[in-house]
Amino acid sequence: MLSVRNQIITINRGDTITLPMFINKGSKVAPVRYVLGEGDTVYLGIMEFGQPFECALIRKSCTSADLDADGDVIFTLEPKDTEFVHPGEYYYEVKLVHAYQELGREPFVDTICPRKKFIVLE
Repeated sequence: MLSVRNQIITINRGDTITLPMFINKGSKVAPVRYVLGEGDTVYLGIMEFGQPFECALIRKSCTSADLDADGDVIFTLEPKDTEFVHPGEYYYEVKLVHAYQELGREPFVDTICPRKKFIVLE
């Protein structure tokens, strides 16, 4: 079971789930899809309360090879990702690393989804 309400994700432990993510480079009023470029990477981290992103229990990454037909990022959690996670409240966060290799600039990190609840059920 997967439920997403008000950006709160609820799953059953051990389920396979697919999470599409629209990356908005516009505003809430005028959204504009950001399509990952060559070298861009999006990271999903699922953390316990008070833990930094770098210490995530579950970590997933996507590149331009992981886009759907609309250009949205697709994260997939497999049973092995959550089968040993205790039921309870966790938090997820999503960061985008812009490559900018063609411009000769250093990559930079942008938090595209600040921490939101991620609930794991038995």
